[in-house]
Amino acid sequence: MSANSQNLHLIELRPDPAALFRFAQQQGLNSRRDEDLGYTAHAWLTAVFGQGAIKPFRLLQDSRNRQPPRLLGFSSQSGEQLIEHAQAFASPLALQVCPLEANFAAKPMPAQWRAGRRLGFELLASPISRLKQNEDDIYRRHVREREASGQQPDSRDAVYRLWLEHQLGTAAILEDYSLEGFRIVRLLRKAEGAGRRDFLAPQAKLGGILTVQDGTAFQTLLARGIGRHRAFGYGMLLLRPAP
Repeated sequence: MSANSQNLHLIELRPDPAALFRFAQQQGLNSRRDEDLGYTAHAWLTAVFGQGAIKPFRLLQDSRNRQPPRLLGFSSQSGEQLIEHAQAFASPLALQVCPLEANFAAKPMPAQWRAGRRLGFELLASPISRLKQNEDDIYRRHVREREASGQQPDSRDAVYRLWLEHQLGTAAILEDYSLEGFRIVRLLRKAEGAGRRDFLAPQAKLGGILTVQDGTAFQTLLARGIGRHRAFGYGMLLLRPAP
């Protein structure tokens, strides 16, 4: 189900890590091949709420394991509708990951975003481009193209900024930006047929300030998410008041 940009809800879940790993094992998922747990979280959300009901989403994890994980996501369905679906169709094992009566919350997002409004943001993205069936880091592609033409490549920071500006389109203007973190992670995805494949992909944590330019387009952007792998934990714009 695709998100309706006119009816967007922010969902917060507090999954139990041990129960999530038990669910993953029952599904035959290997955590070493699913380094960011994006496929595991996607499979669990689908099992509880239905295909694409919460998308995009972000799994927030404490690298030192001092705080339990949180999952934030957008949905075109209300909290009541999501719970109704889960109670009717989710398996007991899937529900054990996050008992909804204590670890589920939802709120409606603003129906309108005023043009000119400044917002702080954080974004976990996978800045890749796709050519036929091949995905590649847009920075690596940029370097190869520049080297082939005998030119000096730009920095990864600069390349990612241009990519983000393109993704924002007419919805918002990028006022301030920083590349706050970068690493290569192993992702697990469904392959053609019944199998799964794992591969390496860039993971970038971007932050800054944007200014809403077109309120309707911005609402659509929130509902859709940014970049690829939006159903697997990437592309959700987390917003905060601008300083």
